[in-house]
Amino acid sequence: MRDVVLPVTNWEQEDKGTVTIAGDIFDVPIRKDIVHHVVKWQRAKRRKGTHSTKTRGEVAGSTRKINKQKGTGKARHGSRRAPQFRGGGVAHGPKPRSYEYKLNKKVRRLGLKIALSARVAERKLMLFDNVDLPTHKTRQLMKLVPNLGCRRVLIVDGVEKMGREITLACRNVKEVNVIPAKGLNVYSILLHDTLVMSVAAVREIEDRLHTPINR
Repeated sequence: MRDVVLPVTNWEQEDKGTVTIAGDIFDVPIRKDIVHHVVKWQRAKRRKGTHSTKTRGEVAGSTRKINKQKGTGKARHGSRRAPQFRGGGVAHGPKPRSYEYKLNKKVRRLGLKIALSARVAERKLMLFDNVDLPTHKTRQLMKLVPNLGCRRVLIVDGVEKMGREITLACRNVKEVNVIPAKGLNVYSILLHDTLVMSVAAVREIEDRLHTPINR
């Protein structure tokens, strides 16, 4: 886990020098099992869990007994709302619930480090001195993205709220997304081919991952 020196550039691919990033965050061994656990946990948290079916007590219908208890030769049914009848309730059907479960903070933090290290190893992490755009026009953004040599791009800046120009420019582009450093996560990194980060975002991520975990 050695410190990594990466070049710094901008949207026009101009040389802006180099920067050293922490090796204990951007150069850790790759473990697919940890990444799998973190992605599974993230996707479980995102599930709405609003699915619902009606039981025989919730289905609208008469409570009248279908036929006599004896003498007809038929089964002893008591309600038309029973699960075996068409239009009846659902037995053991899904009900609204949360799919969220606990995952240790150490595992979540390690997963983010591995995802960042994988992008560095693949040379798919680009550092910009500033990710802001001079205009909010999507057309201008689409002229700059091909210069990065990739298709799906995640742009990360070290501010709490992304700039208006870059937010509006990316709004209509499915392949390009923006996110503040505070919200950077494993699943978002894996969904994109290339990670574009400002130097400020890198420093914020380093401070975040070097902060001791509160128990």
